Amino acid sequence: MNIQRKKLISVIIVLTFIVASIALTGCKTKKYGDISEEAAVPVEVKEVKLNSIKDITKLTGTIEAEDDVKVTSKIPGRVEQVLKDVGDFVEKGEPLVILETKELQNQLAQAEAALAMAQANLSANEDAALPQQLEQVRASLEQAEANYVNAKADYERMKALYEAEAISKQVFDGMTLKYQVAKTQYETAKEQYRLTKERLPKNIEALRAQVKQAQSAVDLIKTNLENSIITSPVTGIISNKLINNGEVISAGYPLLTVVNIDTVKVVIDVAEEEINKIKDGQEVDVTIGAIGGEKIKGIISIVPPASNATRLFQVKISIDNKDHTLKPGMFAEVDVEKGIKENVVVLPKDAILLKKHGNVVFVVSEGKAVERIVKLGITNGNSVEILEGVNPGEKVVVKGQNMLKEGVSVKL
Repeated sequence: MNIQRKKLISVIIVLTFIVASIALTGCKTKKYGDISEEAAVPVEVKEVKLNSIKDITKLTGTIEAEDDVKVTSKIPGRVEQVLKDVGDFVEKGEPLVILETKELQNQLAQAEAALAMAQANLSANEDAALPQQLEQVRASLEQAEANYVNAKADYERMKALYEAEAISKQVFDGMTLKYQVAKTQYETAKEQYRLTKERLPKNIEALRAQVKQAQSAVDLIKTNLENSIITSPVTGIISNKLINNGEVISAGYPLLTVVNIDTVKVVIDVAEEEINKIKDGQEVDVTIGAIGGEKIKGIISIVPPASNATRLFQVKISIDNKDHTLKPGMFAEVDVEKGIKENVVVLPKDAILLKKHGNVVFVVSEGKAVERIVKLGITNGNSVEILEGVNPGEKVVVKGQNMLKEGVSVKL
């Protein structure tokens, strides 16, 4: 009897627990269902209007110095002293490196001695008596030539008169004799001049050439002495130093690099389909992350007429940098405006959701969220052009769209 009672009590307890569980579950489901049916998602919308949007291309580039000059030596030698170091400011023409000149000084002394000897040898030969005699013979030749020319003219005139029987034969014979004498004297003077000239020292011209050569050697060494002081070709800052005191260098060897960064340039690569939309003198926005991402105004200074081997055009943008904040090698982003599109649908970029089937936005219609696939155009900062999918006057969800799905009730 007791056993049957215990079994009955156990069954009643189990049934009571099952009924209570079913009732509780039913209440929760009903409550959840009531909430899902009645709740509306709060959103913020924006009415679609026609607007304008700038067509901006974002390109990347690197900052370079306006002037980046490698300083080299015109002559070989040993470095006596490097006067400047990395970071030093230098003016154009300011000495940077001094080479040892002891050997050049010795060469100059020898060259000047050789010049003096060559000049002495030339002077000794030029001051001899034979050159004076040559000048006398030259003067006699010139006089004999003048007499011959005059006599020949008189002879030709007398000959014409004689043939016309205007003068006697005796007069013409006298003129003929005078002409022959003048001619003989002229021929004799020419031969005398030739013989005298041949008697001059044949090395006189060689001695003159030696003087010129010796003078050239002196001038060259003096130039090398001037070149032993290597100066800055531009005004700027030393950015690189490649030599130290005591090193032996060759001509053309790079010693230092001087950069002028009062103005810097950003070099960007532009594709061929966009190059004709960029103009010299155009203003652009440049962002340099290394200085905090501040936008800086730059001016396009060079649009090349031809592309490089990769079919890209290296466009250069000048930026004022008097405070030297910008350094060569820094990375830069450049916003280049290619034009403005007017009367187009423009939405905030955050309103666009990327799904498997494409870019979508939610439009509010009769209190419900309606999903629209949209075709995007130009993107400019936080704005994007919508080519297809929404029309002016419609309300597009711009906040809360991530919580929406097709047909969900919304609360504005």
